[in-house]
Amino acid sequence: MAAMWSVIFYTGLAVAAFYFILLQPVLKEKKEQRKAVQQLKIGDEVITTGGLIGEVKDVVVPAAGPTEIILELAPGVRVRAVTDAIARRLSTLETNESQPAAEGSTGEVTHSGA
Repeated sequence: MAAMWSVIFYTGLAVAAFYFILLQPVLKEKKEQRKAVQQLKIGDEVITTGGLIGEVKDVVVPAAGPTEIILELAPGVRVRAVTDAIARRLSTLETNESQPAAEGSTGEVTHSGA
């Protein structure tokens, strides 16, 4: 009888350890990510789970279905994405305007050819 209670105790201890060590941090991070996505505004710069970086141009909330975000990846190139595809917000419109640009940075990406 004592062996049965010992097995139940250690099984419960293992489940509790699994929850607090592994599962709780993941759930907390997912909750914070959902909160950040809900606070997206036009002008925010975001990165998608596919690695695309774009600026939020519009947030479409349909009556039924997932919330969509219109992203501008380059001038004139706009794509639709669901909010689940947004990995994180890189910057907001306010922080972009308040931070002075670094000297010598033009914002252009250059590639060295071989």
